[in-house]
Amino acid sequence: MHFSTTTILSTIILASSAFAGPLDSRDSDDSSNPDLNIFPTTADAYENYAICKNKITKDRFPSLAAPSDEGGCVRYYPGIDMTGVVTMIDLFFKDGISNACDCAAACLDRPLTCTNWVFKHTFAGAAIDSNKRSCTLYSSPNIPTDVTLMYHLNGSVGTGVIGMNPQQGGDAPLTFLDVNNTMVDKFGVSGFMSRDTNGLQYC
Repeated sequence: MHFSTTTILSTIILASSAFAGPLDSRDSDDSSNPDLNIFPTTADAYENYAICKNKITKDRFPSLAAPSDEGGCVRYYPGIDMTGVVTMIDLFFKDGISNACDCAAACLDRPLTCTNWVFKHTFAGAAIDSNKRSCTLYSSPNIPTDVTLMYHLNGSVGTGVIGMNPQQGGDAPLTFLDVNNTMVDKFGVSGFMSRDTNGLQYC
């Protein structure tokens, strides 16, 4: 990539002027700007959207970033299979998965390997999933349609079994009640998990 001398000098001047003033003055009036301060004004807004309250709690997950001890998750998609790539762990009714909250908790239990979860029918067979919805955990969310990932498997660490190589992206599918994908399952759900550098967990 080529940069002209003028571009470099302009960048240096802009950077030096940006750091000339105290850093804490940068957002001194941002709270009054509705284009910047887009956040709810009360913690109640979180409570209105959170699922699995009293099941995914701060007592069970002490690092959970939630406004109350009741906890709950707000990063979820009803009826959408926000499926993932790279790694995949399937958990079934026999593994203790009775509902979507069990699936979300399973992801929270694995903060080093799980970033998103899906609770849906996988049609694995009655002997495996008892014809109930099951849980799939991923280390990375689905990728967009025009992106295909190739993996250097010999250099990968901690991936487990990679089901497809390469992995082609696509739109996030709906969840379905039937294997032919004709009956939408409105109670299927998927969601995201993440952990920041302070160790706080978000869901």
